[in-house]
Amino acid sequence: MKPSPHPLEDDRLRELRRYAILDTQREREFDELVEIASEICQTPVSVINFIDHGRQWFKAEVGLGVRSTPLETSLCGHAILQGDYIEIPDTLADARMADNPLCTSDPGFRFYAGSVLKGANGLPLGTLCVLDHKPRELTEHQRGVLRVLSRHIMRELDLRISLEREQTLRREVDHRVKNSLASISALLSMKARRENNIAVRYALEDAISRIRSLSALHEELHELGCQDQVSLKSLFARIETGLQPLLSEGIELKISTSDVSVAPELANSLLLVVNEFVANSAKHAFSLGVGSIAVDIKVQSSQLALVCRDNGNAGQAEAERAARGTGLGTRVIQSIASSLNLVPQWHASGNGMELKLSGPLTTDVK
Repeated sequence: MKPSPHPLEDDRLRELRRYAILDTQREREFDELVEIASEICQTPVSVINFIDHGRQWFKAEVGLGVRSTPLETSLCGHAILQGDYIEIPDTLADARMADNPLCTSDPGFRFYAGSVLKGANGLPLGTLCVLDHKPRELTEHQRGVLRVLSRHIMRELDLRISLEREQTLRREVDHRVKNSLASISALLSMKARRENNIAVRYALEDAISRIRSLSALHEELHELGCQDQVSLKSLFARIETGLQPLLSEGIELKISTSDVSVAPELANSLLLVVNEFVANSAKHAFSLGVGSIAVDIKVQSSQLALVCRDNGNAGQAEAERAARGTGLGTRVIQSIASSLNLVPQWHASGNGMELKLSGPLTTDVK
């Protein structure tokens, strides 16, 4: 007997498609569940199946060797109409299956037990079932295991939907943050170009620099997805590109880093230090508007060696002021260094400024 459609078949199929499980590859976590079901229930066949339009499709199976069969011969098509659990001790004694070729053939399926897989709206999607070639019954313990495993399957599928929804929301938020940062940067750039007061223009350029650095870190973290480490080489390639437009045409910027990945907190700290040094050098180091800024970041075996240099005209007095943290940028650098339990070292002798930040790190490095 061919299974009848569910009374809410259209709604049921929509719910099934919402889970996006049909025609996906085999996965070990589902294969293990049917292996457990088969072993506990002592049956040669166990299946996780979903009842689609015109077919039943198997996400995982033991002892069957196929991924789908026509709905006309589906035993589970009957099972999803029977509540939460169905057990048929002898299929040939059941009117729904007595003429089913899967049961009448040799060897046919003479025993069936299935725990129904239900979607979040309560509609049946398929079953976790076990089959045997001889009539029999399960013990209460075996029935309980089937029910527990079926609930585990749906919790896994519901979790995947939740994660996908969260990732979709995250992508939308990331997109809006990126657009907002770009808009703010553009507005500040426009304001800076029109500003005649040099002090105000410098303040606007500082803000633009920080926003672009923040945007670069945001993009890097966005591309990481679920990973928890930031590539310094990739991040500072973005930073170098992002800072260059803020420098005069005659000022060259070169940033080199170790090819390692670090925690986002450390990446952000290094980014801010570099950003402040470059911004200060661009404003104060080059009276003729020509020069170079070099940054070298080495992270190895939980040790940091950060060196920032320019070839401007800073002397000892400027180095001493930087060490005292009299400016906003140098105060930011001191604060970040303190959070890393490090002490910034400033040096200048008339041929440019040098900042060194070195010592052990407490954050993870890969």
